[in-house]
Amino acid sequence: MAPVVDYNKIPLKTPEEVAKLRKAGWICARILEDISPHVQPGVTKSQLNDKLHDLIVNKYEAEVDREDLTGYDSSSFASVSFSHNDIAFNGEASDEPLKRGDVFGIDVSIKKDGWCGDTSRQWIIGDDTSAQSRLLVAVAYQAMCLGIKLVKPGAKVQDIAVTVQKYVESFGFSMLKVDSGTGHSIGRVHADGWHLPFYHDPRNEGRVLTEGMVITIEPFLCAGKGDGIRLDNVTKTAATADKSIACYWEHVVAITKDGCEILDLREGEDTTFYGSVPEV
Repeated sequence: MAPVVDYNKIPLKTPEEVAKLRKAGWICARILEDISPHVQPGVTKSQLNDKLHDLIVNKYEAEVDREDLTGYDSSSFASVSFSHNDIAFNGEASDEPLKRGDVFGIDVSIKKDGWCGDTSRQWIIGDDTSAQSRLLVAVAYQAMCLGIKLVKPGAKVQDIAVTVQKYVESFGFSMLKVDSGTGHSIGRVHADGWHLPFYHDPRNEGRVLTEGMVITIEPFLCAGKGDGIRLDNVTKTAATADKSIACYWEHVVAITKDGCEILDLREGEDTTFYGSVPEV
């Protein structure tokens, strides 16, 4: 029986439970490293999906975990969540080939030994795109890094969200507002408590981070106005309403005594925030 989730609180994790989440996060990071050489012009999302399913299930002996924050499970239709230009997340595993200049992302959500992992990254296909798209990808990564920098016991969630929002908007980009397009706590289920928008939102009010919480840092942004839609397809795809390019990166962090630990770092990854922190 699946655990009953109270979305008004986060179950605190013991060090032993964080270790299990760290194991799941390690697998997610390795999967993104393994798939990266295959993310090239001409490859289809169906081909990538097949490779990813093999990595998750066979190489790492984990389970696909594709339930989104609305409770919809799309694991029968895709093993990961794809983003692709104006498709923000939950893109279908179609035969559409990737093209040079596309902004493309893979979000890996798994369960290993009963505990969840969840991480994502972006690629510029062919390493050649418009200046705006290249800046969007960079700002999205730094927005995540800024969120990580601000995470510590006693930090107010709304302050973190507004700081990230101000940083993104200072580049002329918008926070994408769409169902399931938020961070969340994570544990035995994909979202085991709070939903965490990285923009000013009533859901963030009164929420303060505490040692033992484990959450995702994943600000969703786009080059357009920020309005999102959910499509009526098998994966319930989220897209920008104005067809602008969307982008996000994601890490899972455990709140520690004096900051946080990233549980799913890739080899050689630098999550330093380079820039000044906007005042709230």
